[in-house]
Amino acid sequence: MEGKVQAWLETAKRNAGWLVFFGAVEIVAGVLAIAGPFMAGLAVTVMVGIALLVGGGARLVGAFMADSFGAGALASLWGLIVAATGFYFVIRPGVGLANLTLVVAMVLFMEGVTRVSLSFKIRPVNGWGWMLAGGIVSILFACMVGWEFPASSLWVIGTLVGFTMLSNGFATITLAGTARQLVGDAQKAA
Repeated sequence: MEGKVQAWLETAKRNAGWLVFFGAVEIVAGVLAIAGPFMAGLAVTVMVGIALLVGGGARLVGAFMADSFGAGALASLWGLIVAATGFYFVIRPGVGLANLTLVVAMVLFMEGVTRVSLSFKIRPVNGWGWMLAGGIVSILFACMVGWEFPASSLWVIGTLVGFTMLSNGFATITLAGTARQLVGDAQKAA
């Protein structure tokens, strides 16, 4: 039993090194996305387009294979719309990027309004002010993106993806350090 624990600890320690490596790669990718937000945004748009194309195609094939192409006309139509949208995003990523930017602005606005209203409902609870502030920031950011549209589509998606990758990279490296420390403490205790 003790040998298995030691083997597991060694594997965890070795994998922590890989986590550091992949965290660093994600940080570099995030910095590149922030440095070139338009290109990163186009790349995201093409990937979303491919996902929509595959998903819509799968829905169409599924409706056909289930022999519900006639009876499942709505599912077939929706599959066709999703696939066509995906195809359009792939062949016209600039237009798709503008559409995604508007979707992000709308989602941020709705999320901000929801957070503001929820913050007042939980008002006596600790942290309600942070929720209110976060909601206001989301609304302001959504308005800024909308006011600056279509110019905002040149930087919004790529910048958001870049910051997400950057924060995920730092979180991964931090988790790897914690894992190494826990393994080291467990090995000392054993």
